[in-house]
Amino acid sequence: MKTMNWKRITLFAFGTLLISYATPHIVGVPRAFNWRMGANRKSWFGRCLLLLSAALMVPGPSIAQKVSQEEIDRYAEIKKAAKEEKIDAAVQEDQTGTDPRSFSNKWMPYYRYTELENGLTQQDLTAFGTIGFSPRVGMFYELPLAQYRDFSDVPGLPPGAASDAIGLGDMNLKFLVRPKAMEFTYGKEGMKSGSVMLGMDFTFPTATDDALAGDAFLFAPIVAIVVDTPLHGFFAALNLYYFDVYKADSAPETSRYVGRWFYMQPLTRPGRWWGGLFVLPELQPIYDFETDEFSLWLGFEVGKLLGPGKIAYIKPGWGLDNSKATDRKATLEFGFRWFF
Repeated sequence: MKTMNWKRITLFAFGTLLISYATPHIVGVPRAFNWRMGANRKSWFGRCLLLLSAALMVPGPSIAQKVSQEEIDRYAEIKKAAKEEKIDAAVQEDQTGTDPRSFSNKWMPYYRYTELENGLTQQDLTAFGTIGFSPRVGMFYELPLAQYRDFSDVPGLPPGAASDAIGLGDMNLKFLVRPKAMEFTYGKEGMKSGSVMLGMDFTFPTATDDALAGDAFLFAPIVAIVVDTPLHGFFAALNLYYFDVYKADSAPETSRYVGRWFYMQPLTRPGRWWGGLFVLPELQPIYDFETDEFSLWLGFEVGKLLGPGKIAYIKPGWGLDNSKATDRKATLEFGFRWFF
């Protein structure tokens, strides 16, 4: 490890003073050297700066040289332990990764197969996840990285028209806030809690093929309520109203209510191989104000905790009260949730 060479500093400073005295143009002072402060204050200040710069130019031990490998390893262990502690806290708060009140960082990719009433089928491989900005503010992102639509069974397909399309789908971002002033407790001794949440939903026309795109930038305010239920479950009702901020001329007007109402109920305690099972039925009422049509979709998720912060699930769904050809007839989704 390098140390300060004080002999070198002294010689350098002494030589600098001699040069400055012999050559006044170096520091811009008269040959008559005056050490007193006063008329030659600038010369005194210049020499001080020169001496200080000489000392700083001498190589010394860097921060990287002072930090030992043992300290680096210890820092890495502390950082890893802090991350594990953060994940453990998130898992205790939301074991199944489905509670909208939890804004822990999660990666939740899924595959979904959808069949519409008009015969169109769609397959999506979607990047989905949560980013927590704080314990009370979070963002949900959803981007179909690979979307495939098959139009071959759609009646009235124009001759020569493409029977399928594949590419990137439209991206969706949700921002939710859980205000402390809108939280409440209830039940015996206030053991149960609930939250009213507010948010915004954005759908961006990012599709790479016109046959996959909605060709519109949509916005929806969100009002949600989440309450604890007996036996360690919860009920959530998210209510969104979509309208178009910008759209292509060929795109239809959007004025639509979408509800996402779901109930999560654990079935078995985590631990054994058969433990950590849960169910999550979901109901989605949809009303289109432009066409005055209503549809209803029911999904039934079955999931299992594979380990702390690791969940796998499968979710079939069915259209119950469809009124449009583009309503969902049946869906099948399976995916994975991972806390990080």
